[in-house]
Amino acid sequence: MKLMHTRLPDFYSKAEAAAKKRNPETEFSISGLENVKTAKLASLRVGRVEDEIMDITEDEDVKKVEIVLTPDNPETLYTVVIKGIQEDGTCKKVILENMMLSAPTVETHLFGVKEIIDRRSNMKK
Repeated sequence: MKLMHTRLPDFYSKAEAAAKKRNPETEFSISGLENVKTAKLASLRVGRVEDEIMDITEDEDVKKVEIVLTPDNPETLYTVVIKGIQEDGTCKKVILENMMLSAPTVETHLFGVKEIIDRRSNMKK
């Protein structure tokens, strides 16, 4: 299982290394997972993303690589866990609630782009 998944901090490191491989001066930013503290990603997909970052940096005009991760389903139901922590660190009471979170769709990142290469998997049956 360890070889099949990449930890989130390792993903950040690998993405930045791929962006700076051809030119160490290339600026790099990643956003969208700021509130995700721990996760694992499929290593094969991480490798594909690394290759695609290097494809982007082949163009000498590219000075910055910006990665934005957005949910595919813009309206996603989350469970909110509200914990009442006491002074000694124990939790006496928990309230569970549902909340819909709205996130912008991927189209917001595509406005004004001249060339879009879509390598996503076909999700249709």
